[in-house]
Amino acid sequence: MATSQTLNTDATFYEGLLKIKQELYSTAEYSNQEVKTAGIVLKHLSGTSPDILHSNVGGYGIIAGYKGSLPGPSVMFRCEMDAIKTENGFEHLCGHDGHMTILLGLSQIISADRNFGGTIYLLFQPAEEIGEGAARMVKDMESLGLKFDYAFALHNNPGYDLNKVIIHEGVYAAGSVGMEIHFKGAPSHAAYPEQAVSPFNAIVETAGYMQSLNSAGDIFKGFILGTVVNITLGEINYGVTPGEGYIRMTLRSFVDEDLDKLCSLMEDFAGKRAQAHGLKVSFGYFDRFPATVNDTKANEMVVQAAQTVSKGIIYAKEPTRGSDDFAFFATAANSSFFDIGNGKGGDIHTSGYRFSPELIETALKIYRDLIYNVKIQ
Repeated sequence: MATSQTLNTDATFYEGLLKIKQELYSTAEYSNQEVKTAGIVLKHLSGTSPDILHSNVGGYGIIAGYKGSLPGPSVMFRCEMDAIKTENGFEHLCGHDGHMTILLGLSQIISADRNFGGTIYLLFQPAEEIGEGAARMVKDMESLGLKFDYAFALHNNPGYDLNKVIIHEGVYAAGSVGMEIHFKGAPSHAAYPEQAVSPFNAIVETAGYMQSLNSAGDIFKGFILGTVVNITLGEINYGVTPGEGYIRMTLRSFVDEDLDKLCSLMEDFAGKRAQAHGLKVSFGYFDRFPATVNDTKANEMVVQAAQTVSKGIIYAKEPTRGSDDFAFFATAANSSFFDIGNGKGGDIHTSGYRFSPELIETALKIYRDLIYNVKIQ
């Protein structure tokens, strides 16, 4: 891409962005309810004259496209729109207000200087916190005929010093799926438990087997983890021996093939235990995320841009165990998902967590360098 002129981002520019951030922070909305948030984003985008503007994508998602004066690839930058539900209502305790502010700042930069190649897309994703928005946006993008050659995203990270850039080589985040196993037998009076076909033993045995797989690394290609998140056995009735029950778990891995194998092993085991105990068994799957895998070339571009900013680069020792639905964008584009240190302190999703405003300038300089100075083709 072409070299940009001097970036006109003085103190007034950043003061304006902090006002936008506060506006977004004060209008925090839960997943799939981002009506006012979308309105704020569209209001600020309208002053930047995007060549392409789609709203209500995958819910309340927004995609704005800016065509450069030179030929080149399509490059997408993504942020998230939703907040989390707390005892105080809805709050931006993950920093999504800051992420949106970064892209709104970027919209001002690229609209003022079109001396770049290709088309830059700014993507505002709804429902990230519940893992629904990206998959829906991808589906709507197919109808719109939108696809990207490159996709970039960042997240603030409270585990690192302020403004350090954290690069994940290969896998950024684990793939995961929620698995529900339903055992059904027959109830009895609590005074005659021997007359019931109880799922109790099958549930306990299945939970134990899942935990045993966590230390069976020799049968998987990489890290796997199963976590029991819920067990339901009958109802609260002191006169009845339960005849059915559920065990629900989250399964995760750094390799998608391992996740498939883990699900298969759990189904096989649960099926055998059901047969042994005279039970019927069925399975349900929820919130499936593929692993988020960074492209080497895209990663190198981020590193090159970050070196120019000179904030210090750290290579992560391992992927994050959590999942991120950026994976749905990453599978169809050369992508890089990286972190910027938020300053060591309380973790995301905890009371009082705040996105550090100092990240905005660092993020914009990295994105600006990617667009104008790093050769993307």
